[in-house]
Amino acid sequence: ELQLEAAGGVEETPFVTVTVAPGEDGNVAVEAFQVSQQCMAMVAEEALEIGPDPKECVVNDTFTAIQEGKPSKTVENNFFLTVVPIVQHTSENFVAQFPRMNRDLDERTPSKDELKRQLSKSGTQGWTFMDLLSDFNLLLFISKFLDINADLPKICESVVNRDVPLEDGYKIIIASVAGLDQAY
Repeated sequence: ELQLEAAGGVEETPFVTVTVAPGEDGNVAVEAFQVSQQCMAMVAEEALEIGPDPKECVVNDTFTAIQEGKPSKTVENNFFLTVVPIVQHTSENFVAQFPRMNRDLDERTPSKDELKRQLSKSGTQGWTFMDLLSDFNLLLFISKFLDINADLPKICESVVNRDVPLEDGYKIIIASVAGLDQAY
């Protein structure tokens, strides 16, 4: 239903469901799925209903589903899923250089020294303070020192929309947390 709503009807949609779970080899397995347009059409026509078994849909009595050449009163959910490839990409707007918060085995961990290391690149090699601040893990880290309800939304607005300048006060506070003198 959510995918149907996101598409505004039975149309192509960017709506996906992503599962993240430990794989058999102990590594993280990430998979993305999308409901087929056939399923969206059947839901829109109210041909499918939620049944007692979460692994399958029940076919409304006024409809007939043909599965493997035979009428069926239920259809397994997996029949309606299509796998969506997950493609690596790089962003022109965001960086990912700051150590990740949830990686205990990484050599680098989030710290004020790492914040200083990243932000001290400002003004070199084409980096601006805002470029270097546009790092999800860095923003998570500085949320420990700033008000997540008052400060972070303003900072994130400037990160996402470069036409909205970041107030100098925030630059001073962030540079101070990093132990920098006017690196912005």
